[in-house]
Amino acid sequence: MSSRSDVVVIGSGVFGLATAWELAKAGRSVTVLDRAPVGAEASGRALGRLDPLLRGSGSTGQTEQDLPAGQIAKPEAQQELTLVSYNAHRELTPEIEEISGIDLQVDEQPTLQLFYSQEEHDFGAQYTADWTAMGFRTDLLSADEIRGFDSRYLPTEFGGALVYGPYFIDSLSFVRALAECAKAAGARLETATVNSVEQGSGGATVHTDQGHYAAETVVIAAGPWSTELVKPFGVDLRVHPSKGEILRLQPPGGAGFGVHIHGPCSLVHKKDGLVWVAATGEDAGFDRTPTDHAKSQLLENARVMMAESAEWPIVEHSVCFRPATPDDLPIVGSVSENVIVATGGGGSGIVQCLYVGRLVEKMVTGGDAEPQNDAISLSRFG
Repeated sequence: MSSRSDVVVIGSGVFGLATAWELAKAGRSVTVLDRAPVGAEASGRALGRLDPLLRGSGSTGQTEQDLPAGQIAKPEAQQELTLVSYNAHRELTPEIEEISGIDLQVDEQPTLQLFYSQEEHDFGAQYTADWTAMGFRTDLLSADEIRGFDSRYLPTEFGGALVYGPYFIDSLSFVRALAECAKAAGARLETATVNSVEQGSGGATVHTDQGHYAAETVVIAAGPWSTELVKPFGVDLRVHPSKGEILRLQPPGGAGFGVHIHGPCSLVHKKDGLVWVAATGEDAGFDRTPTDHAKSQLLENARVMMAESAEWPIVEHSVCFRPATPDDLPIVGSVSENVIVATGGGGSGIVQCLYVGRLVEKMVTGGDAEPQNDAISLSRFG
């Protein structure tokens, strides 16, 4: 078979679906291609944390060596991007839920950031006033004050900070809702395995196991699999799969807690009733095997923050592949005249996607080769 659209989007993760929705709303005919069902990869298995302030657990570690000891906040470029993206979620969540009919399970529980060194305490004290001024109330707490919230919490002598504003959604519900929004705006979602993308005269063609899809513009938003698709264009994408593992625990009745505990990992009692322990980060190619090492690491990290949680039954041990970049920022830009790449969300793809979708829509409709944000432009790698 063969098909033609204004735009073909490769990948039904959050970057691809957010882009498809924006382009369909802008009046473009859009076809989304993916070999897997919506939400089958990292977008549907993520923790769903929308946090523009604090660094995430299980990051790729690519930027760790450049950060000061005790740095608890995202680096400046990440924080600026994620704050804009966070605001996009605040703006669009009611619309997404209304169009899709899907409850995103918005959960406004605050984050309790535990400190494990004097440096972390000092950074916390430094950011408290700034974050509060930004609208994210932050209270610096002593160890005794933290234990006063819940005697099971295990702070160190350095205390911690309670941060209001970062929140959670259910990632699988979110990616499915984005798919429904894109379809409601006119986009078509089709199942196909993409073999290659070919630049043509005045357009590009996507070759799949189901036939050929021609378009004026092709957007490659296939997560870490994007790297192979852009190689024929002579582009070294600098994106690799970061293997992330998460445990979901079943707390006994009455054992839940009402804050996101953050330190060596995230410990979150989600609206599905389970406690999520997230996450690891490992460069292991596309090996989907859950590892005992990751399980042990996550349970030990949980035990450090709340000892009894490490004894709760494991309901699920999941694996996903985050598209990671050297600076932990997305990559958006043109790889040829009619082919754009949008990937590299790493552990922040859920929060970043609405902003990235808007940027790509402006590139397509405005004919720009690079996004209006130099920090995530493909050209930054030379």
